[in-house]
Amino acid sequence: MNKASISILLVEDSPSDAKLLQQTLWHLGKEKWQVVHFERLSDALNACSKSIFDIVLLDLSLPDSEGLNTVAKFYTAVPNIPIVVLTELDDEDIALQAVANSVQDYLVKGQITPNSIGRAIRTCVERGQILKQLRESEHRLHLIFEQTFQSMALLTPEGIILEMNQTALNLWGRQQQDCIGKPLWELESWNFSSTNQEWLKSIIAKTADGEFVRHELQVSSTDDAMVWIDFSLKPLKDETGKVVLLIVQGWDISDQKHAEAEIIKAWEQERELNEMKSSFVSMVSHEFRNPMSVIRTAVELLESYNHQLSDQQKSKYFGNIQTAIRQMQQLLDEVLFWGRSDAGKLQYEPTLLDLENFCSELTQTLQLSASNKYQIIFSFQGKHTPVLVDENLLRYILTNLLSNAIKYSPQGGIIRFDVICQDDGVTFQIQDFGIGIPLKDQQILFETFHRASNVGSIPGTGLGLSIVKKCVELHQGQIYLESQVGVGTTFTVKIPLNHHSVQSLELIESGSDLQTQSLLRQRTLRAIR
Repeated sequence: MNKASISILLVEDSPSDAKLLQQTLWHLGKEKWQVVHFERLSDALNACSKSIFDIVLLDLSLPDSEGLNTVAKFYTAVPNIPIVVLTELDDEDIALQAVANSVQDYLVKGQITPNSIGRAIRTCVERGQILKQLRESEHRLHLIFEQTFQSMALLTPEGIILEMNQTALNLWGRQQQDCIGKPLWELESWNFSSTNQEWLKSIIAKTADGEFVRHELQVSSTDDAMVWIDFSLKPLKDETGKVVLLIVQGWDISDQKHAEAEIIKAWEQERELNEMKSSFVSMVSHEFRNPMSVIRTAVELLESYNHQLSDQQKSKYFGNIQTAIRQMQQLLDEVLFWGRSDAGKLQYEPTLLDLENFCSELTQTLQLSASNKYQIIFSFQGKHTPVLVDENLLRYILTNLLSNAIKYSPQGGIIRFDVICQDDGVTFQIQDFGIGIPLKDQQILFETFHRASNVGSIPGTGLGLSIVKKCVELHQGQIYLESQVGVGTTFTVKIPLNHHSVQSLELIESGSDLQTQSLLRQRTLRAIR
């Protein structure tokens, strides 16, 4: 077939009318037309499924179809072929109704001339090509509408949903038929609060007046979780400036919001860290200044008045120097210990330990450093076999808690130190009858740099208990406190014990080969960790 020719489907049951039309087309130029003729609608539709036609000349009165129903059947089956209706003079009103719907033009039998039929065919083909382009353009736009990553919907100016794309339907877990014809604010994603609905109604009214609206807000998703979306409403106007449609767009920005929250959180943590560093420098400076002042004063007095001072006075000043040095040494130990803890460098390195002897010796050492007005009463109950603990961490835990019991009992008195060793764990309990801890401070007492509000001028860094808690946690243990202002404080530490590992270490120590002992000990410790 010549590419310039037009393929015409002629559906006409009158042989004479069909012959006349074909002759008319032949006189117009036989090289321009390729005519295929059928007398029945069913045969014509069957031909359309096998061949492509540029135009159909369709009689309204066929053996198997009559009137506008003929047009409807053909258009439903083959919507892409332009239709020119062939009608009798008496059926012109019906032809006009057809043109008002899906028909491109009509020709009245008996009035057909070469010019009229040529003009009708050319016009119809041109219109058909334009409609085809429009349909293809509409199809492309619809594909974009459906496949875009953002949620989209079309609304009437009153907010009634005309169409929603698949992204929006997926976000809200709905079907198209559940949404079309409903006001947007009645969807479950929006109606979780009356305030939200009223807000949506108000911005739809603003957009209907020609205003572009954009907000970040939360809506309900498929699993009833709240998601953040970048929501916008844009008015679509006709050539007169009248708003005829509202375009809804939404981007899921939940990940972005979460990232922003993480950035803000990190910024807050950085700010807190900077404040902590500032507090730390201030605290260390203050805590070092006091004992250094004591040392400087005592040294100046000893240098200037050495020959005039009695032995008792000299002993007093030397005692002050030693006490100040111990305070500075304790402060340095706490700072270094805290630095290791904060950097995650504290390691749990368990060894077999005679717990009763260890605690007894620790008690005697602290009793010697305390004044005569303090009495530490130590008691041990339960198993006397060696236990597997980290000696250095445990020493810090108990030393800090006992030192605090002494320090915060300024009037002196009794400090109780009880140890209960059982098969599954060991419990340490340290009780004083000092100033106590206010209830409001008890919840934050184990946080870095926090001290009770009633300590007054009693020196301290606010580091000790936070380190104690980390040391306990490295033992997979727990620490509790009970306290009442003016009555005293009791700290309880519970540490679980692994006796299978203890037996393994005991077997190691009874071995004859030192190298074998070392290897077995390393393997056992790795298994424990």
